[in-house]
Amino acid sequence: MHNLKGCCAILLALLLCWLSLSACAEFIVGTDISADDIQSFYYIYDTPFAESVYQKYQFYTEKGSKFFCHESRQGDSWPLTQENAVASGTMELTDEQWAAFFELLRDGTVNEPDNEVLDGDSGPWMHLYWTGDEGRFREFSFASYDKLLEFEDYCSGLAGNHFLTRFYFSRGGYMVPQSYEVFLQDGNYYLSENHSGPKLLDASFAADLLRCIDDYALESWSGFNESNPYVLDGESFILALGFADGTSVSASGNNAFPENYYGAINEIETIFEKWKMAQIAGTYLYEGGGFGGDFTITLNADGTYTFYEGYLSSYLGGGSWDLYFNTVYMTEENGFDLEFMFDVAEDALIYIKTDSDDFPYVKVADRERFVRK
Repeated sequence: MHNLKGCCAILLALLLCWLSLSACAEFIVGTDISADDIQSFYYIYDTPFAESVYQKYQFYTEKGSKFFCHESRQGDSWPLTQENAVASGTMELTDEQWAAFFELLRDGTVNEPDNEVLDGDSGPWMHLYWTGDEGRFREFSFASYDKLLEFEDYCSGLAGNHFLTRFYFSRGGYMVPQSYEVFLQDGNYYLSENHSGPKLLDASFAADLLRCIDDYALESWSGFNESNPYVLDGESFILALGFADGTSVSASGNNAFPENYYGAINEIETIFEKWKMAQIAGTYLYEGGGFGGDFTITLNADGTYTFYEGYLSSYLGGGSWDLYFNTVYMTEENGFDLEFMFDVAEDALIYIKTDSDDFPYVKVADRERFVRK
């Protein structure tokens, strides 16, 4: 019995000693952690102030390849979300670029993370995930402040050279052919739809495309060129991307598609339809006159609408609207079970009577116009 108690006491002492040593364990990059050990490294800077700035850099390995991704957000509130993104992207790294990244981390230390985060601290927060971390030791500190500054400059250079300069996507086959081309010119993004004259875009539109490229790994489609000749009636697509650092992506398919294809095209078309809806949004005046006053339809950019047939009307219409190719679909939700369709012309909506219900008070003839005020 005494021997058993003595053995237990020794084992308990050894366990406490091991726990004590583990609690204060420190691992050094380049000595305890090699370049091949690194699975992922995160750098996040986040200012919780009125003029907020968020910056994320990540280096990671996946299926034997090495990648760098970045995202920048700006806004006048906190916390910032992806809606505040002004730049983002993912690029595959060469062995030389990965080695340069590792040299910046060399002699830095990895410890167990401190979960007591101080309010108002902007970071940067840095975590290194590696093969020997046991899920515990991942909080990273650079060997010096100068090394941290060098790392930030290196990441800024990678991110700055890998911004979108061209995005081309077309889809055809059983549906009406549709193509979109976004290109960078003199510091501004422009859109040409179906080879029409270019229209100016804002920076948030390019940020939406970059998120889509990242979320659906569109750069991994590079080189895809397949066809299925046994499908008689299907669809085809072409995707082309260009970046400032010279990276390009080219992919095409005819009834054969890369991974995530349908999710990606739905997101792409949603982005472009959202932009087109914002251009169409506004108040339109019926040329034929109203019921004791102006008959107006107001399309809001958020996909809602209202209509008012004139001062003598007791009904204020309203509901949701959507855009499919060049046709506006309005669905009434305020009381009457009504649907309306309009072709979109330059600064006008053209009523399609054959596929629409009548308005409650004013009878609008087929192909009559509502002109933007």
